[in-house]
Amino acid sequence: MCIKRIKKWFQNLFSAAPSETRHSGAIKFFDRKKRFGFIIAKDHEYFFHVAATRPRDFKALQDGVPVTFVVIKGKKGPQADRIEIVKEK
Repeated sequence: MCIKRIKKWFQNLFSAAPSETRHSGAIKFFDRKKRFGFIIAKDHEYFFHVAATRPRDFKALQDGVPVTFVVIKGKKGPQADRIEIVKEK
């Protein structure tokens, strides 16, 4: 059972190739205690876990913060991965 989870984790990790399209959106909701949230982009909402953020500074994750991300296939549908906070210029 544990080996299957590890395999699935690696598949998800490498399923988002660098050539895949990055999407823009904003954090709609983030629960610091449970470490998950939702990103809204256009008319879609995407689930994310803090482990999908780069860098792993989840303290910067707040409602309304603009982000870019890659969409991957999750257990319950599309979810955000490789999330990066958009730096203001």
